Amino acid sequence: MRSITALWQSVLLTPLLLGRTAAAQDTPQFHTLDEVSSFIQTYYQQPHPEHIGDLIRSFSSVGLAQRPHAAPPLIAFLAEVFAANPSRMAEWRAIPIEDQTARQLVGQALNLSKYGGVMSKTGHSAELNDMYWGAFFATGNTAYLQKLVDQLHYYDEREDEALFLVGATAKWSLASNAQSHPIVRSTLTGNTLSTDQRTRDIAIQLLAQDPAQVKQETEEIVVRQRQAGKWQ
Repeated sequence: MRSITALWQSVLLTPLLLGRTAAAQDTPQFHTLDEVSSFIQTYYQQPHPEHIGDLIRSFSSVGLAQRPHAAPPLIAFLAEVFAANPSRMAEWRAIPIEDQTARQLVGQALNLSKYGGVMSKTGHSAELNDMYWGAFFATGNTAYLQKLVDQLHYYDEREDEALFLVGATAKWSLASNAQSHPIVRSTLTGNTLSTDQRTRDIAIQLLAQDPAQVKQETEEIVVRQRQAGKWQ
């Protein structure tokens, strides 16, 4: 089982995709993962597929090999952008990618886009939560927020630590992005979500919490469970 520190470091390009409001750029720069993130997290507000080629070319130089946990949301983001822009695929496929890590990432995104996209994924994991965010930022589709809300009930899980962390990362990421994305907050407070009362209570609770509080609360639960011999 990964340490709680490693878990938090793995989620959502941490801290790249959370806790900041990034302005959409007419001519974005892609020299670092921060700049990649700034483009991605506002893409759904003003889609600019004409910049995706530059984004792909940047993957060889922004340090993906050193940040492997950045891959899931990037794969999901690209997969949804690819699916939405079939007329540009010949152009994007022709981009030479020398870096093996970057080439594998783009290849996985291409495969995912051909076989149902992020919605075709099954299971429960912090990495899949990351993918829901990548897909949401690509599309603005609140169905991906519904997927994240669906994971919240695992925050009450006390037998399986991995499932608890699925709920914890969903709660933390929703709390974080609700601060900088009005559509996230309005979706959580609106009547469009399909969920049970306990899950809705957790969703309302996270809106009142600072993301740091959610993180601290999660760490305290993990410590208590391990001290009680429940989790190792």
